[in-house]
Amino acid sequence: MKTLRRFLLCSCLLLIALHLPARARASEAVKQVMDAVVSRFYETMDAEALRSLDDQKLRGLLSKDELRILATEYLTFDVNAPVFVYVMRDKTQKTVPFWIEEAGFRRTDLSCVNEICEYEVWKKAFAAGRVGLGINGFDRHRTHYFVSVSPQEKGVELKIANLSPAEFSMETMDVGSLVYHDWTELVLAKVPQELRGGVLLSTIRGRSREAHLIGAFRETPHPSSKRPDQIMLTWSRDPRSTQTIQWRTSPDVASGIAQYWKQDGENRGEVRQAATRMSVMDDRLLMNDRRVHRFEAVLEGLEPGTQYGYRVGCDGAWSEDFIFSTAPKAGEPFSFAYLGDTHATESWGERIRDIAGKHPEAAFCMMAGDLVGTGLYRNEWDVLLHRGAGFIERRPLVPSIGNHDDQECLGADMYLKIFGLPENGPDSIEKERAYSFAYGNAQFIALDVTSPEALQHDWLEKTLSESNAAWRFAMFHFPPFGFESEEYAAIRKEWCALFDQYHVDLVMCGHTHHYMRTLPIRNGKVAPSPKDGTIYVTSCAVPGRRFPALKTAEMAEAFFGESLYQIISIAGNRMEYRCFDAEGKIRDSFTIQK
Repeated sequence: MKTLRRFLLCSCLLLIALHLPARARASEAVKQVMDAVVSRFYETMDAEALRSLDDQKLRGLLSKDELRILATEYLTFDVNAPVFVYVMRDKTQKTVPFWIEEAGFRRTDLSCVNEICEYEVWKKAFAAGRVGLGINGFDRHRTHYFVSVSPQEKGVELKIANLSPAEFSMETMDVGSLVYHDWTELVLAKVPQELRGGVLLSTIRGRSREAHLIGAFRETPHPSSKRPDQIMLTWSRDPRSTQTIQWRTSPDVASGIAQYWKQDGENRGEVRQAATRMSVMDDRLLMNDRRVHRFEAVLEGLEPGTQYGYRVGCDGAWSEDFIFSTAPKAGEPFSFAYLGDTHATESWGERIRDIAGKHPEAAFCMMAGDLVGTGLYRNEWDVLLHRGAGFIERRPLVPSIGNHDDQECLGADMYLKIFGLPENGPDSIEKERAYSFAYGNAQFIALDVTSPEALQHDWLEKTLSESNAAWRFAMFHFPPFGFESEEYAAIRKEWCALFDQYHVDLVMCGHTHHYMRTLPIRNGKVAPSPKDGTIYVTSCAVPGRRFPALKTAEMAEAFFGESLYQIISIAGNRMEYRCFDAEGKIRDSFTIQK
């Protein structure tokens, strides 16, 4: 059943991605109202008043026109005949959204049920023409309401047009129907006969964030200033001859510069300057630092295997000097680190400091998704980058997107603005969500589990088939083998089959908050040796959680409750893998000799 649901989700998202240019977008009218309301509140209210907002207070603070838009412009569509519109609202939501009764909806005795929630059913008759519905409430209740539409007269062919937002599919209302595209387990288990056969307008839980005001206002512990901070290295081009640098300032700083030079011991070479690109990041619910400027510069014309110094900023506000090294020529030995889920936790800071202090040989750090807990909250990214200081200015981060980074199908805008990554991924998904790069004699591929696997298949095959690297590594968030592997049949079909065909040596994952390493696997079965199959590893930098299951036949190692990091070293045809715990002890290791 879970595999079927995963397949249905991928099919729906595939249709979405083929026909639409972007992820779910809020109604523009609702967004404009909410932006104006929040800006007005900041001008007239202090932090204590913002935190004390409730439904009744908000009704008194919003104008009639603002309330009208929030009541009628959130979900709109046209119908060709008189219809009954049913709104299914989670019974555990404490406050009924203000517009439902005012619009003439009446609560029925009907209910719908899924595995977790029971929904009360509200009903209203509409004439042919436009239907406009309102927000989920000001409280960000996660199990968002959903809608079903049925013709008032039997035998009428119902047509729904101009659905807005238009990102999601229209399905038949029945047992087993998918309601939330970001929570596939919650298919309908009980549907009253009166509603069956109607048109179900699917949605996502993330839409409840669009009008979130109650308990919504946050603060960052690390606000921006004129001085550059969050200085971080990534790669967007060839690691042998370029280096990408990101940093942040307050909006008071309109431009930035990256200066760099070849470093020879204590001596500086000629100072060069790189052009920068600036973007504005706006988190409207961040009370003490709503907007920041983010800068990105790409240093070009560098020599392989060479140290360079750099600083970023502008006149009067420069960073300190930092040193990094470019990638070596192919064939030279190198090492890198790998982390599973970090969630911006204190343990993430501890593990990256362990890598920085104990493993100077690790040239970069790969991160297998769920970098933060809520990808839409900039304060969490601020904590992540603050805790990474000491490493991220000197050695590059190589991330992939986790489900928490692309929160509730609302997109990974903050992730994509913060990290400058290669744009050589599939044309069928947003740039920088998936990418590849070469380092030494190895090919590295990062894939995006929050975009349809099928849309990345052809690009992945082309990338693998054209690579002549001695070693091949892949990284993505969801583990296709392990205790929850039944969830990820699409990954095994679309990606693992290619790993088998083109022999990927190691796949690095996260998500399940425990440690697991497989034996070599090919075609879903244990292979005789690493030369015959791929080894899959799942790890976590956060303290792990315990699973009741024992090791399965394909597992070489599994344990729980640890905060871990991994160091992988390549020297010619030999790879050494070591997994370290918080005490610096090796918990797992293996070698591959080609």
